[in-house]
Amino acid sequence: MAVRPWKALTGAGFVVTALTAGMLTGAAIAVADPQTAPADTGTSTTRDAGGDRTADATDSQTTSETGDGAAQKPSGEGQSPGSAETPGPRADDVEDSAPNTVEPDEDKVPAAKDAGAEQVSAETPATSPESKRAEPTEQNRPAHSAPAPGAEMVGTEELVNSAAGAALDHTATVEEVDFATAAPAKTAEARGQTLSVSLKQAAAEPDSTQAAVVAPVAVAAQSVAVGARHPSLVTVIGSLVMNVLMGLIHLVDGAPVVPAGSTVTVRTSSLILPIGSGRRVEADWYFPETIGDSTRLIYLQHGFMASGPMYSYTAANIAERTNSIVVVPSLSSNFFDANAEWVGGSTMQKAVAKLFEGSRTALTESASAAAGHTITLPKGFVLMGHSAGGTLVTAVARYLADDDALDGLAGVVMLDGVEPKGSHAVTDALTKLTGDHYRPIYLISSQRYMWNRHGDMADKLMAARPDTFNGVALTDGTHIDYMEGGNALLQFAEYLISGFSHRENIDAAGIIAAGWVNDLFSHTTTMGVYGQPGERISITTPTKPATAVVLPLGPAGPSPLGEFLDTMLGDLLDYAGENLFVYDPLTKCEGGQTVSV
Repeated sequence: MAVRPWKALTGAGFVVTALTAGMLTGAAIAVADPQTAPADTGTSTTRDAGGDRTADATDSQTTSETGDGAAQKPSGEGQSPGSAETPGPRADDVEDSAPNTVEPDEDKVPAAKDAGAEQVSAETPATSPESKRAEPTEQNRPAHSAPAPGAEMVGTEELVNSAAGAALDHTATVEEVDFATAAPAKTAEARGQTLSVSLKQAAAEPDSTQAAVVAPVAVAAQSVAVGARHPSLVTVIGSLVMNVLMGLIHLVDGAPVVPAGSTVTVRTSSLILPIGSGRRVEADWYFPETIGDSTRLIYLQHGFMASGPMYSYTAANIAERTNSIVVVPSLSSNFFDANAEWVGGSTMQKAVAKLFEGSRTALTESASAAAGHTITLPKGFVLMGHSAGGTLVTAVARYLADDDALDGLAGVVMLDGVEPKGSHAVTDALTKLTGDHYRPIYLISSQRYMWNRHGDMADKLMAARPDTFNGVALTDGTHIDYMEGGNALLQFAEYLISGFSHRENIDAAGIIAAGWVNDLFSHTTTMGVYGQPGERISITTPTKPATAVVLPLGPAGPSPLGEFLDTMLGDLLDYAGENLFVYDPLTKCEGGQTVSV
């Protein structure tokens, strides 16, 4: 039987990937002895900076950075956050990792407030990703192509390599600041450029063509304490490999862009996660054309080995169709992280839940920094996640229930959600989200194949809620139907890995998700797609109709990847999920105390 060209390309790519991963893992296992792990790294930690664009800031109280490009402030309620401008740099991620020692039952770590300020990148227009690579001119110069007045260009690449063989600290651009003098203290290089700026000087002398926007550092009022890690050599080498892979992805993902003709504005700022004494990641904010009393809030989480900009078209379409502010943080995918600070780890899941509790200071300050003016976020919100991001947002709902903080949560929408084998997050969440804690969880599923663990999420939902509408499956759907961005090269690579999507299924996924979101916010079932188990529903799209079938998910058909690759890769990922992935922190308590990092 003839093999389709795209299947041949897919097979070749997966074989190379599998062989490389096998050699790396095999080499690590051959020399590793779990009983003789590297010495405790103490307060000098190595993060998955490639995974979530963060970096450690050791021996400083807090960190920040500024550039010479700042978003212009619109005026008046109900206006767009800004007009089209030159794309600015993506915010650098800094982690304040001043050591703290806390009791094991203590989960609140105070953090300093307003220790510094961050300048916001300019709005990204709806242009192709190639445009940001162009030679800088007065019209298209990125905000980081020249220093602010008084700024000094530096280029220092830091390599963290302990005697025990610690992993490469593949960091994003970092600036540590001594806030007593407002002088730059330490920098690290990423994407070929590093900009170190005196905060006081940058704030006092904004770029002559743009108004400076200064965003205060958010307060981590309630932090998730994490135990000291003692990784084996396998974990260290695995973290190195994952950081390098994610670093490569972030080199090519580009800035987020919106589709041509979109009324949505996208800007990027940093978001402080309440982990330890604060961990900063990038967050892309999508603002509808007008912001008023009817505006909603959606948290959209990317999947494994992905980043926020890969979902820029998806997020923009959701924002426009639901009149919602949509935030898409870029988190780590380093499943070797001994502190479980990755998209599938409990530490990250708890931290995201904390963002929605109390006054939500971190979210508000991140949104305001991105918009260029003060934003009052809507109280009601929907959690949405693709692939492993679906597991994260479901777990977030569970932790909100644990803290009796579900008041603002309207529901959860999973876009082909996936939970790795070995994780218990979804099962725990479905057990918790019952009775007074019940919230709707809707799933759009692809067909059964290895990228959605052969329909595992659909089966879990039906088992836990057999008499409830749980979602639909798209006929001939693939895992990437819900993941669309403006980088054509990266999008093609995603299709090679997961199978090529039908255009009508991509459009139908957006239509279905937006309908559910609108219904969740209005407490109705009139705008979304619903039906009886097994019912087939035709979805009108701009190209041709798509077909959605109400869950439960039917039997598997031919895999988009071919049966051999589907089986081999499915078994490989299941083995890794059950034996290598870190879902809960690897901790060591000494003298009755747990060290927070």
